[in-house]
Amino acid sequence: ELLREADKLLQQKIHPQTIIEGWRMASKVARKALVKSAVNNSKDSKAFRKDLFNIACTTLSSKILHHHKEHFANLAVDAVLRLEGSTNLELIQILKKPGGLLRDSYLDEGFILNKSIGVG
Repeated sequence: ELLREADKLLQQKIHPQTIIEGWRMASKVARKALVKSAVNNSKDSKAFRKDLFNIACTTLSSKILHHHKEHFANLAVDAVLRLEGSTNLELIQILKKPGGLLRDSYLDEGFILNKSIGVG
């Protein structure tokens, strides 16, 4: 969208440096407004969980998960909270299993092995 608006400004013979400077100024103003309105709920576990849930719901707002958005948001929040402050998201593994329903998805402690017992 910004590129479309920039193109309109360029067609009005506005210099690219002027457009860029305007974007930088707008970016600073927007950042200040966001920082001013930000609330840190990390000390309140209920409010922090609610914030994470709202972020997850916004992120999962797709047509595929529309009816299961809250279920998957809870799974995502539980998984992130189990990291206990670590930012290493590679510790969260997602295993895809064919069949079943989306609602059958769950978060498990530890790890899961898909093993068939052989006789021989």
